[in-house]
Amino acid sequence: MNLKLLPILEKLISCDVILQFFKPDNLPQSALAYIRYNYRMDSFLSDEEQDLIETLAPFADNIEDSFREDESSDASKYYLFQDGSLWLSTNAYQSIWTDATDFAVEVILPRMTLSRMDADLLRAIDMDDAVDGVRQDFFTAFAAVLHRSCRIAHCDARSHWDAFTRQLGDGQREIIEFGGTETGESEGQSFAESFTINA
Repeated sequence: MNLKLLPILEKLISCDVILQFFKPDNLPQSALAYIRYNYRMDSFLSDEEQDLIETLAPFADNIEDSFREDESSDASKYYLFQDGSLWLSTNAYQSIWTDATDFAVEVILPRMTLSRMDADLLRAIDMDDAVDGVRQDFFTAFAAVLHRSCRIAHCDARSHWDAFTRQLGDGQREIIEFGGTETGESEGQSFAESFTINA
């Protein structure tokens, strides 16, 4: 890195809350991409400073993968970088993480539910077990309702779920399962109601 960049980075860190916990000489790729994207043409900096910011690696050079909530222009996005760092961008706020795994453990997993975007990120950082855990929470809750309301054995719950959702594609079914325990209970209630009516 050009040493002339360090005082500029220090200046940006001091005034940007998203960067406030970073050191100018130890910024992850996500932070450098964020700085280049947001400040290379910002009048807050002099022309010379803007030119120096322009020398940072372009966004696409270090990106490993990206995931978006949907196809809308203001959709939330995760940008995963080659060094394992993460840039989360929503229409309300942005955040930078040195390690995407820390973000997953501290932010995603405590929710006990996943979006498709969350699941894609977890799988990309080798946390497939966490995705499977949320889906298992769904099936445990679904099976408990079926057993309680319909006297269906726990071991048969998954086959009943497959039949109950046969009109849905695998992607749609998985999104429901990402709702974890809460969705498992509500889907179990829906199944129980239809089971009673059909009985």
